[in-house]
Amino acid sequence: MDKRTAPSELESHFDKTVMLIQSGKEIEYGIIDGNNTIIFIKAGMEGSCYGYENKYVRIGRLLNEKHGCSIISSSNPLGLHTDFSAEMGFIRDYAMKHNLEYYKVYYLGHSNGAALGIINAWHFPEIKRLVCINAPLLMNPHQLVQGIKEFNGEKMSLVYGSKDPSFDMVKLYSELESEKIDFVSVKNADHNFTGNLDFFIELPGLLLFGDELKCKNVKVHQ
Repeated sequence: MDKRTAPSELESHFDKTVMLIQSGKEIEYGIIDGNNTIIFIKAGMEGSCYGYENKYVRIGRLLNEKHGCSIISSSNPLGLHTDFSAEMGFIRDYAMKHNLEYYKVYYLGHSNGAALGIINAWHFPEIKRLVCINAPLLMNPHQLVQGIKEFNGEKMSLVYGSKDPSFDMVKLYSELESEKIDFVSVKNADHNFTGNLDFFIELPGLLLFGDELKCKNVKVHQ
């Protein structure tokens, strides 16, 4: 394992974690304090706030270091019907507690977490940008279409690996592409970006802030 794939001690931890009960399930939030741009990360089904090999901590540390963002990463327990209003309420309370006036939310979701963002973001004007990675397109398709059509923020990037099960369905949604809705394909990436974890960690910086990619072995088409 080289230096780029071996996380440091810092990359393995959030500044703090908070555990809340929602519908009888424990949701864990990992937090890195920063400025009034809040990156809200929602894991896929059964995912922890840390992610596989601490990928969400590493994304958070990278964006906090480069752009000063606050990071809130949320777990996604199996069997929980996510109360998205409660999630946004947690973010609102965090912003008030830390005196983050005029805060904005940049949403990052993977799989089920991505679908939740697409379906719900249009109800919450504080969500300005989204990066939704490999959202299952067979899950609630009418709600997904409505969420894309109704979104009125700055940008929604819908990312699909060419080996993801939903990749061939993306063309059915292509008519929804606009200045605000961007479909992004990643060559040879599967649902979990197996073997491409470093790229997965850099991808939010590219799509949210235009950061340059250090990983050169993965092709992105926007």
